[in-house]
Amino acid sequence: MKKVRAFSIVIMLLILLVGGAAIWYVLLPARTFDVPVVSLESEEVQPSTGSWHTRLLRSPAWLADRIPVTKETAAPSGAYADLGSIGKKQLELDVPAEADACTFELIRPFDTVNPIEAEGDLSDWEAFEFSRNGNYSLTVSLHYNEDETYDAADFSYVYNFTIDVQPEVTFSTDRAFQGDIIRVTADMGFETDAPTIESDLGLCAFIPMGENCYEAYVPVGYKQAASAKDIVVHAGSKDVTGHVVIVPANFEVEYFDMPQETIDATMNVPGANQDYAEKIGVLAEERYIVWEKLWDGQFIQPVEGVITSSFGLYRYINGSATASRHQGIDIAVAEGTPVPASNRGQVVFADFVIMTGNTVVIEHGAGLKTIYMHLSEIDCEEGNVVEQGDIIGLVGSTGYSTGPHLHFEVRIGDQSVSPWPLIDGTSDIYGGE
Repeated sequence: MKKVRAFSIVIMLLILLVGGAAIWYVLLPARTFDVPVVSLESEEVQPSTGSWHTRLLRSPAWLADRIPVTKETAAPSGAYADLGSIGKKQLELDVPAEADACTFELIRPFDTVNPIEAEGDLSDWEAFEFSRNGNYSLTVSLHYNEDETYDAADFSYVYNFTIDVQPEVTFSTDRAFQGDIIRVTADMGFETDAPTIESDLGLCAFIPMGENCYEAYVPVGYKQAASAKDIVVHAGSKDVTGHVVIVPANFEVEYFDMPQETIDATMNVPGANQDYAEKIGVLAEERYIVWEKLWDGQFIQPVEGVITSSFGLYRYINGSATASRHQGIDIAVAEGTPVPASNRGQVVFADFVIMTGNTVVIEHGAGLKTIYMHLSEIDCEEGNVVEQGDIIGLVGSTGYSTGPHLHFEVRIGDQSVSPWPLIDGTSDIYGGE
């Protein structure tokens, strides 16, 4: 009898113990974990919706299959971030690396016909670029597979924003010396028309440099007065004005004698000036612009030798009281020395000119030209596309010249600019390289 009673007590205690453990287990709160956070353009947001199971006990799998060892918890509901207006084509999305899957859906909420703009996984988002302005809503979804933290979890995050990409125009400088080149760039955003540019500094033109991106080179001629100048860019419905202060450069002075027979054979020849205007001067017109970038990398000095006349110098000839100006650099070198192209470009002129002798002009794009004068021989033809280093002629002393040398000149439109920044790599045109 006593044994039966004792056994009954043991059974009762076991029942109470198991029952108490079961009640404790059921009432045991779910463990809390940090809810994963997503950021778009560095703006963090909590989940808009989500749910997960958190393990109450680190029980073995065989037990987890037999008794409830997880508890479902709801994530915050309705949270979203309003980013306002964004002027970018690509947005940076950061998600926790621990997530097993990330997908997104981008919609235009006011488009009732085709609201979905894009969808896919994280790699698709990283490659995605917006192609039009407007209001957007982005939903990012994360999924976590079962591990020691979650049995499984899903979270969604919502961002609302407006894409407002406008053309952006930049000027390489607001202060330029006589002889400099000012580089102007235009990112047209979603505008489909090319920008245009105008300035009384000289003829300049935009050339394409990528998808909806353009570049122009504005010359500051050696004769340009020290003053403030405007450069106006028309970019779609937007006009942008760049203000540039022109700073005087220091130019050398030169005195020398030119033989009368050379003057009579060049400058005094009837029609010599007209010949120059019709052959060289006309090249400043827009129709001689190549509407693409042909040059590649840094320009080179065509030949090595003594610089006998510098760019922009004041030249007094045969005792004249009035100075002429020198538009390029003169490099004294032996007759017959090969002359290579300073950079890649298209030959737009290769012929004899009374004033300058055998002359080659190469267009490098956007109106940027290099000129090679007084050659003894021309080894290229108009229309040829030459690479940097290709031989285009031989050094000579033809035209208005006192001896073998190469007159090397750089022009944009009808404005001569200094070749030295192009040669030494300091020119503003290299700003995008």
